Amino acid sequence: MKNVLTSLLILGFILIAISGFSQRAGELFTSANLKLDQLDFRGAIKDYTKALITDPSNADIYFNRAYCKSRINDHLGAVQDYNRAIAIYPDMPNAYYNRAIAKEHLKDYKGAIQDHTIALSQDPNNANIYFSRGINKSLIMDHLGAIQDFNKTISLNPLTVNIYFNRGIEKGYLQDYSGAIQDYNKAISVDSSNADIYANRAFVYNSLKNFSAAVQDFSKAISLAPNRSDLYFARAVTRGYVNLSALAIEDYTKAIEINPSTNNVFFNRGIEKSHLGNYKSALLDFNKAIELNPNNADIYFNRGILKAGMGDYAASLKDYNRAIELNPSIINSYFNRGIAKAHLNDRAGAINDFNQALFQNPDNSDIYFNRGLEKVHLRDHAGALVDFNKGVALSPPNADLYYNRGLVKMSLKDTTGGCADFMLAKNLGSGLAIAQLSKNCK
Repeated sequence: MKNVLTSLLILGFILIAISGFSQRAGELFTSANLKLDQLDFRGAIKDYTKALITDPSNADIYFNRAYCKSRINDHLGAVQDYNRAIAIYPDMPNAYYNRAIAKEHLKDYKGAIQDHTIALSQDPNNANIYFSRGINKSLIMDHLGAIQDFNKTISLNPLTVNIYFNRGIEKGYLQDYSGAIQDYNKAISVDSSNADIYANRAFVYNSLKNFSAAVQDFSKAISLAPNRSDLYFARAVTRGYVNLSALAIEDYTKAIEINPSTNNVFFNRGIEKSHLGNYKSALLDFNKAIELNPNNADIYFNRGILKAGMGDYAASLKDYNRAIELNPSIINSYFNRGIAKAHLNDRAGAINDFNQALFQNPDNSDIYFNRGLEKVHLRDHAGALVDFNKGVALSPPNADLYYNRGLVKMSLKDTTGGCADFMLAKNLGSGLAIAQLSKNCK
């Protein structure tokens, strides 16, 4: 699910009266505040720094300077100043809250949560703090904790911006799809112009396999944000789920026009083109995908499948080799490479790959069947019979299995067993079995 979190990060600052300051510090503080009002954050920082020379124990100056540092993305400097402000005057909930936000920018999410919690102990009815803490809990994958904070936010201020949207995201992570959709519906009722809400609801519909609703939501999101390649990509993936390959290709092409570096877009378009039998064009897309991402095992594996489908088993073998080198755990990688080796008459190599494939998938009847065929080529009829027997035990009725097992039994002088298998194959529609019955089973 796409995690689009929009945090309400309000960084308050304190403009206090200058009584109690030295005259020089007061003048500098006033000057700094004026620069802050004019959004001259660097100028304000300079004046706050000068003010601290004559008034080094003033928590408010550190607080305001920290705020300015955060506005110029000096989050580490902001944390350091909030530390000083809190050390001088610990009862400052805004200081903990703002320090939490700075820590979030520094990806110290656990530290941010701790600061939010302290802020809430001093300001327990602040909806913004609960919301911000919920965001940080989400970022450490504490989705239940995030929902609890968002629930509290809603109880305090149901108009908090993006609160239902963010709670919907968390419910989606916890597979509460019905609850997520309800929250997205509520979010849309508040803000029907937000493309991300429709997109996230579409992802939930995908999880529910309601692909038509997902396409509608992606289409609505695209109408609101027509220049976002990720939305076309997501709609293309959904259309692929329901075999709308031509429409999926159109969406992938649009995504490429907007941003040709969109992750996996050429790879995915190549897959859809291969589904339509447009192998040459699919190959060009796979080549481009590898150019952009040369260490992606899945691309090599799928290009290997494509090349095998085009009859180029030598090239297919090279791609399978590379895929296995990059990720030997890809399901069917050894099986497919074994098929390629079989077509290249490397019988022993094929059997070795089928052996490895059975470690990955020991209940796959196709692997036993193909290993049995290779054993036949090597005249290991007894070994082939063992594989065909296993294939028959694992597979629903399969004419090819029975026919080939019948041939092996005939080779082993088991005419009765061979003819029985030919009859089973015939009943399953094998024309070859009819010829064998006529020839050998009178």
